[in-house]
Amino acid sequence: CMGGGRDLPVPQVDCRIGLYRSAEGEALALTPTTGTAYRWRTLDGRVGELHSANGVWTSTIGWTEKSDGKVANLGACGDKRIELDQTVYTRVPLTVTDTSFERDGLTFSGRLLWPDGFTEAPLVIHTHGSEDWSAVRSGSMQYMLAAEGIASFVYDKRGTGKSEGEYTQDFHVLAADAVAALAEARRLAGDRASEVGILGASQGGWVAPLAASESDVDFVVVLYGLAVNALQEDRYEITQNLARAGWGEDEQAKGALLSEAAAAIMLSDFEDGYAEFNRLRKAYKKEPWYKDIQGEFTSVILPYPDFVLRVVGPMIDKGTSWEYEPVPVLSGLEAPQFWMIAADDSEAPPAETLSRLKLLQSEGRPIDVVVYPGADHGMVLSGTDHPELAQTAHVQDYYRQVAAWIKARDMKFAREAGASVTMANAAAPDAENKLPSDE
Repeated sequence: CMGGGRDLPVPQVDCRIGLYRSAEGEALALTPTTGTAYRWRTLDGRVGELHSANGVWTSTIGWTEKSDGKVANLGACGDKRIELDQTVYTRVPLTVTDTSFERDGLTFSGRLLWPDGFTEAPLVIHTHGSEDWSAVRSGSMQYMLAAEGIASFVYDKRGTGKSEGEYTQDFHVLAADAVAALAEARRLAGDRASEVGILGASQGGWVAPLAASESDVDFVVVLYGLAVNALQEDRYEITQNLARAGWGEDEQAKGALLSEAAAAIMLSDFEDGYAEFNRLRKAYKKEPWYKDIQGEFTSVILPYPDFVLRVVGPMIDKGTSWEYEPVPVLSGLEAPQFWMIAADDSEAPPAETLSRLKLLQSEGRPIDVVVYPGADHGMVLSGTDHPELAQTAHVQDYYRQVAAWIKARDMKFAREAGASVTMANAAAPDAENKLPSDE
């Protein structure tokens, strides 16, 4: 009989992190969030967060704060069984090899997770988004892939978790770190790796292909990433958000001008570009659409005078590779690429990315693309057509589809979920799978 749940000090949270499976075969990953909370996920895309109060663990649905009515019993620290919503899950044994590797005079902390019972498996090296926390400790994809017989190598990027160095968003530096992680993963896996690939989500969608271009891999996976540069991301966010707020092409064009002026400041490391930026925000600040400006950086710097930005800007700069152009890298990759795109992505507007990927496909590049309607950044339900579903789960069979493509280049789960699919070297998308363009 399992012991009752109780409030736990933060260090004890880690003892329950891992992969579990029910008697019926359903896989469930448990990873930490903040404080003493956990997030649980299943292969079909369901998500919840577990909180302990007065000795009772209860679950909220997705990323909302709404109760889903589920009660959990997590037992004592170290127990092999947990219970969620009256279903018992038993910890799945994984072969875990913790390691460290060197690059650039720094020591990085990494981990190889090998699915139990597999003498051979595909191996995925996980690059990072913009998060500044430990991927080794908090990542969920590694457990979901293990449930599907796929091995993972995860590591804390520089300046996070147990890795040394200073946090950066320099894509070239991060890609070189990923190449070093790839070498360590190959060393540990040896002949057990049937294929080796790199996976990147969000900002990792810039880093993973760049790392692949500087190494020898069998595949690349990009989840809700972009095929435009980081400056263009801001402009597309602004114009998309203005459009969603009901503003027309004239207002969107003005927002784009603001973004271009802000981009000049970012490129100069906050030294130049203020004259045009000040002129535009003075001209527009009384217009009704101005309050709806939302972008990657324009909306952040918009309220502040230039003397503040000159001082504070360089202090908060993370070294982002603003001018990095992804298309030349993508067009030069010989390894098959899988791009999973959220049609309603509010952080990585997909229209121009899809247009560019479609062009690369027409040129014969080995790129498979799947676009999920009703999905936002993170492949999380957007609630566009059903507001009550917003932030409640991932898209249907999210993890299963990632695994299916890695193992067999199979898109069956995406098709079953109603996503549009365009495979590499297709002469043209059929009518029901037509991709949007950046018109």
